[in-house]
Amino acid sequence: MGNVTIAERPDSRTWNLGQPQSETSVTCQYLLRWVATTDPDPYPGDGTVLANALVPKPSDRPLSALHNNDAWVKLFVCRSVTLTPERSMPYAWNVTAVYSTMEVGFLSQGYMARQTRTAGTRTIEQYRTWTTLPTDGSPTYPPSDMGGTKVDWNGNPRQREIAQQTIQLEYTWDRTTASSTTATDPSFATFVAAQGKRNTDTIFGFVKGSLLYRGCQATLEEERWRLVHVWVFDDIYHLQQLPLPNATGAPILLPGITVAGQQILQADKVGWYQPYPDFVTWSGILPTEVYNELTKARPARI
Repeated sequence: MGNVTIAERPDSRTWNLGQPQSETSVTCQYLLRWVATTDPDPYPGDGTVLANALVPKPSDRPLSALHNNDAWVKLFVCRSVTLTPERSMPYAWNVTAVYSTMEVGFLSQGYMARQTRTAGTRTIEQYRTWTTLPTDGSPTYPPSDMGGTKVDWNGNPRQREIAQQTIQLEYTWDRTTASSTTATDPSFATFVAAQGKRNTDTIFGFVKGSLLYRGCQATLEEERWRLVHVWVFDDIYHLQQLPLPNATGAPILLPGITVAGQQILQADKVGWYQPYPDFVTWSGILPTEVYNELTKARPARI
């Protein structure tokens, strides 16, 4: 049947070092040959030769001759293989293989953590103005009267917009292991458990209790997960105002201010309500490298 041999060319290994969050790649050049064991051996056909285990294949790790026990290069994955006939000899092929990784091989480049921030608002039903808010947005229960100036008319609250900001954090996760027998996936159960909870640690510059976790979108791209976490910052800790109700559920009303010579009724007691009372610490959930990058700016000025 003959033998298949492959050898790396002297002008091989062209490196392309990408920014964090983009591919770093190396292009390798090989000479592939089929050599008959004895003269009568027939050529088995292109398909058989190109399917040989020595030929690089897309989605495979590098050939052992390439990584040469280099731990970083072992992380690379073959993305494409191009083969063209070598006309100077029979049954020979020029092989061009492109290997790449999104893992950063140079720590000074930083880790890959991409942020997207979008401004927004929400509308609350406002019965009272306020000068202070409950610490960390966590009012006592049962609530006490919040004080402030009454602004409702006959129990109808005013509408007030509250500043918000949506933060998206994107990074990748290599799910492969050394043996590749069992995937090491992100902790999706932990992400789900954190949904609807507010932050204990200051993250993205936002203080405790002001940042609400909405969840995670995850897309599997070959050997990597691409994760996008979503938080919502709220300028008043996601609080709501609740008037004290009567037996029918309507606000208890008492005589209040006079408008154009006409006295109107206003809600008697109003308290703060926190629909998201639980907290979570993100330094223990996000990968350490990603969490640390949130407060860094690279490169340093010179």
